Amino acid sequence: MASKAVASFRSGWLAIGCLLAFAVSAAEPTSPVVRAQAVSLLLPGKPALTLEASALAAMPHTGIRAAAHDESPSDWRGVALRDILLRAGVPLDKPLRGKALANFVRVTATDHYQVVFGLADLDPSLGNTQVILADQKDGKPLAEDGPFRLVVGGDQRPARWVRSVAAIEIVDGSSTDQP
Repeated sequence: MASKAVASFRSGWLAIGCLLAFAVSAAEPTSPVVRAQAVSLLLPGKPALTLEASALAAMPHTGIRAAAHDESPSDWRGVALRDILLRAGVPLDKPLRGKALANFVRVTATDHYQVVFGLADLDPSLGNTQVILADQKDGKPLAEDGPFRLVVGGDQRPARWVRSVAAIEIVDGSSTDQP
């Protein structure tokens, strides 16, 4: 009889423990959504700049018609990455040469997804890749993927498209070390 009471007591505590564990796990967010309201611009040897949504909205916009994954093509609007870099002082207003050809741009999302572009890819006299920091899709502000999304025109698949862009960084890829 005593062992039956002990077993019932243990079962009761086990049930309470399971309910508490379920309540705690239900209260915790499973995938927190972090949305950048501004983009950090990081350049070697300079203090970080912050590009607010209002500053981006005031810059000249351009458009790209492109499709992400299995979606039908959309009209994306935003500021050309080249224009953002020019405004930050990156010398893309004349053809790149020498050590500048080793520099690259790293774009990072709030979820830490990253892509890179050689600075030469953005130079109009070399790669001239069309890349925009989009803030609109089909005439509406970005909802799920924003407020800023990197869109790369001409890519066969959108692997270099970055949702929820948080930072754009110029990295000096030149090195004086020999292999």
